[in-house]
Amino acid sequence: MTGFVAGVARADITPPVGVDLCGYGSRPGPSTGVHDDLACTALYLSDGRCELMVLSCDLIGLHHDNVAALRRGITALTGVPSAQIMVACSHTHAGPATPCIRYLGETDPDYLDWLLKTLVVTAGRAREQARPARAGWARVPVRVGMNRRQALSGRVIIGNNDAGVTAPHLDLLAVDGLDGVPCARLFSHAAHAVALGGDNTLISADWPGVARRGIEADSPGARALFLQGCCGNINCRERGWEGCEAQGKAVAEAVRTALAEVRLVDRLELGAAVVPLELPLSDPPTVSAAAALVADCRQKLADLPADANRGFRWMAEGAVAWSEGLLRLAEQGVRGQTLPFEVQAFRMGGGAMVALPGEVFVEYGLAIAKASPFAPTLVAGYANGNVGYIPTAAAYAEGGYEVDNAIRYYGMTMPTVASEGLILEAAASALAALDRG
Repeated sequence: MTGFVAGVARADITPPVGVDLCGYGSRPGPSTGVHDDLACTALYLSDGRCELMVLSCDLIGLHHDNVAALRRGITALTGVPSAQIMVACSHTHAGPATPCIRYLGETDPDYLDWLLKTLVVTAGRAREQARPARAGWARVPVRVGMNRRQALSGRVIIGNNDAGVTAPHLDLLAVDGLDGVPCARLFSHAAHAVALGGDNTLISADWPGVARRGIEADSPGARALFLQGCCGNINCRERGWEGCEAQGKAVAEAVRTALAEVRLVDRLELGAAVVPLELPLSDPPTVSAAAALVADCRQKLADLPADANRGFRWMAEGAVAWSEGLLRLAEQGVRGQTLPFEVQAFRMGGGAMVALPGEVFVEYGLAIAKASPFAPTLVAGYANGNVGYIPTAAAYAEGGYEVDNAIRYYGMTMPTVASEGLILEAAASALAALDRG
């Protein structure tokens, strides 16, 4: 098939009731029901020269080893090269535990095995469905997120910083068949999918699921794909089921506005570029400091109330395990460790997408898009793995959860302040390669 073609496929990836949910340490227990189904949607694009595959999953994230296995499976089934496959997650906190996050829920191995196989098959079906198509981009204003890094009494807490930076827009890639039948609506905005709190035990796609259903109702026949933006320091503003509905509907309305601005074309040049990085990690503390941390974590576990729920107990036990691992590194004199970090970029006509694997702060997305030769440039976090928080260099001096505490759920020590420059340089390099190509 020559010319620009597109195909889309959807799979239900709702886990069985009883699996652990992930994202909160205070969860009272495993899932108790399904509020709304979780989905994986695959979008396949080809211009006759380059093939691209984008998967959007209602998941907290995936470990980079899972992504590598997925890419191998998809390449074997479809022939699409690994560097041209993007696996993005919505970061819903009402989805199943996966191996990318520790101590906040146990992964169900049977579900994970089934999930990975299902994602491969879904990508294959998307390619099989490819038909001649038209596509176009738009960027419109919308804001359901708030900057959550609030300064209070000389420290940074997770709260509400009305003066903080947020993502003020939504990016949309609309794809239709040449016959005018809607095919896909790929949309992105930056706001943690945390409308549903730690007390929730129902499986849900959170506000992105509400948005997806609204978008598909507006475009019968289309499949909507959500790519979470760089929301490491951005929470959704409204909470609870009502807040979930309201924010999802606001985003669906923004997509409706964007569709009125899209100019569809049937010739869309595609391209892909990957820049692999090794982010430098902070060295472990001294042996004495690490030993003191172990003692503190053990004491907090011992002081935990007898009636503390499972989530709080797992967090406390996880803190002990993490601190003990840190002490071992200190005793072994480990230095100079690095973290694999892939920067991937796709060109789609005049627009582009950049994928970053982690809880990346919103400033990255804004800076990458501003410097990009493509307009719009959609920058997604939680894509091709979830390696943990990637703060800006300025945030390190401020401290706070993302800088000081969250690493225990992902690894041992944080990426250093040098990471910001490396990531921005890699993104610029990847986009420049696409511009030349």
